Amino acid sequence: MLRLAFVPVVAVYVFGEHKRANASTTAEAQTLSCLTEMNEARTAAGLPAFGEASETPLLSCSLFYFVEESGETPEAKNLGGTFAYYPGKKDSTAAVQHWEDGFCLFNNEIPPKYKCLNDPEVYDNRAVSFVALYSPKANPIASYAFVTCTTADTYSAGKTSTSHNSPILRRLQGENQNATAVICLTNPVALTTEEAPFTEDEWQKVAHSIVGTEVGNGISLIRPSSALGVIMTISVYGLL
Repeated sequence: MLRLAFVPVVAVYVFGEHKRANASTTAEAQTLSCLTEMNEARTAAGLPAFGEASETPLLSCSLFYFVEESGETPEAKNLGGTFAYYPGKKDSTAAVQHWEDGFCLFNNEIPPKYKCLNDPEVYDNRAVSFVALYSPKANPIASYAFVTCTTADTYSAGKTSTSHNSPILRRLQGENQNATAVICLTNPVALTTEEAPFTEDEWQKVAHSIVGTEVGNGISLIRPSSALGVIMTISVYGLL
């Protein structure tokens, strides 16, 4: 019998990659908070701290299992906010580090105007998670869930969603396998069509907070990961 779990809406799209799951599939969601870890990263960049969402709609997990070819449920299209998604264990520190590491995807450049998921190509789920973490929008709030999916059969994969609101859970194959993810839903929406997520000044502050004060001195903050590459190279040769 399929177990239904009523979970925070942040978990609604965990199964966005899958067209369906059979009756032997179970899903569970646990509450957790990454607020402290996220706000440490944001404070270092001079950004306002996330508040915790006071109200989170509850939806049945049955909504996860039957989605359109687009990979979205109707509810997905109506949900406001931007997801940060970590396909891993229940570890807030690791999740926030994973989102922060999306910094390197922008190839030393200020993030371009956003159109939709994967357009421009840089905006994959990890890059979107990075923007959700560092969004400079005023009065930000966030809610969280740790989701576990257990299946005794193989999922049938659907198309990847074109919405930045739809994270993708790792596909499961074989018997009795689990997939887990930390999901964070941030508001206000971090990415707006045809708009860049950061001004130059905002990006400099974010880049500076990630690269560090020592590296930032005398180096353009718009291209901070160049300095990271130098540090990594020195570290590698130091081990030889």
